[in-house]
Amino acid sequence: MYWYYKFFLVAIVGLILYGISSIIGIKVPPLFTEKVKEGNVPNNTNQAIPSPENLTTRPVNESTAAKPSRNSTYLYKKLTPRQNATYLEARQLFEKDQNLDEAYEKLMTLLEDKSVPQFSKGWYEVADFITKINSQLLISSAPSTRKENHKVVSGDYLSRIARRKTSVAALQKGNDIPLDSQNIRPGQVLRYFPGKWNIEIVKSQFILMLFHKGRFFKYYKVGTGKENRTPEGQFVTDGKDEDPIWTKNGVKIPSNDPRNVLGTRWIGIKPSGDTAVTGSGYGIHGTKDPESIGTPASQGCIRMINSDVEDLYDIIPHTKVVITIRK
Repeated sequence: MYWYYKFFLVAIVGLILYGISSIIGIKVPPLFTEKVKEGNVPNNTNQAIPSPENLTTRPVNESTAAKPSRNSTYLYKKLTPRQNATYLEARQLFEKDQNLDEAYEKLMTLLEDKSVPQFSKGWYEVADFITKINSQLLISSAPSTRKENHKVVSGDYLSRIARRKTSVAALQKGNDIPLDSQNIRPGQVLRYFPGKWNIEIVKSQFILMLFHKGRFFKYYKVGTGKENRTPEGQFVTDGKDEDPIWTKNGVKIPSNDPRNVLGTRWIGIKPSGDTAVTGSGYGIHGTKDPESIGTPASQGCIRMINSDVEDLYDIIPHTKVVITIRK
């Protein structure tokens, strides 16, 4: 008999005996073993291995447990069904009845509701709608309880009417007066939103909020200074320029030069009160890089899309500005 036949028969007999021993409960070493590599053996061989039950029911240490992030529990909070019903009522007043004042008041009850966290998804939904309403009122001669009426008398002119309460451009846009015209006539009624205006810029949200008489009016997205270069504190506007010239290293760069980063408008700001800042020349301006809005990209100034800074430029007279970084 050849040797390989013998080997085959021995293997068959071994398997049969192994099976019989397993059935009757006799412990035998396994037929095939894996050599344990050095270093894989635990140092403490008496260490207990937790059972699956212990692994799944082990109490959580609350001090180290992962907590829901602010983004998931706060920023993404939506309107409740009751709040959404109020929102829809305001939308109907705006779209169907064209009652912009009542729509605004309904929306403000939501925006001023402490259960609608500021800068949450629900907050932005309401703020977007309020911005839309007020933007329409700004360019309309429609009456509003929040507007002031001025009846033109002989000798009036736009800059006198606007003085420290609004701007000439706001009077023109809100009363169907061409931007290249100063013509007004005695007896004409001009409607406009009078001061007091103020601005709050929240760096952590890249947002500029405009307030009228202490109440939210509209907002814009902005860019801020890289490496936290935008100073914080209290400021006031300090001069305004259309198509500003940018001075860099003593060289004046005209507005139409691609190297000019200021865009189409400049609104200077300077510290007020106890605010002290390093450096000078801070301002709110446009940009030729709209992709930088919503990011820290400037040398310290506040950047806006050109159309937005033009809108803000035309609304505000001399105005208080607060810059914060609150989360």
